[in-house]
Amino acid sequence: MIGGCDTKEVEQQASDTARDVAMVERMSEPPLQPVVPSPISDEDMQRYGLDRASCAFRKEGVEQPLFLAGSREGFTRIDNEIQRYAAKRATADLPGDARTSYVGLAGWVDLVRLPDEGTGAGQNHWPARLILHDARERVAFTADGWVTCKG
Repeated sequence: MIGGCDTKEVEQQASDTARDVAMVERMSEPPLQPVVPSPISDEDMQRYGLDRASCAFRKEGVEQPLFLAGSREGFTRIDNEIQRYAAKRATADLPGDARTSYVGLAGWVDLVRLPDEGTGAGQNHWPARLILHDARERVAFTADGWVTCKG
């Protein structure tokens, strides 16, 4: 014994301290804030010059796009404001030099191609999943639909 403590008591204190630290870290993490993007209107596309985007993600059954992907940047509408994302160069190419990932100030966007057996998908139109991540790498929104690229 050293200083009146045995090894088991020291190990228990260390374990209790580690548990307490982990609990404080979990409690201090802000809760996930779900994001629900709104379709980008034709008026938005003309006003902000977004009609130059190479590819567009549309949710099944919705005519207006939820995400526009270009060679240098991508756009979505969240809380009635157009959000801008920078193209992540280290990701896969889409037609028109669009990318599969875009990074913003508060998160990032991924476009994931889905299996297309029997859908009639081609090089410029395919089933996809749009995934919006928050700054803590959590999924804040996901939707399945179609990516269509100019071609």
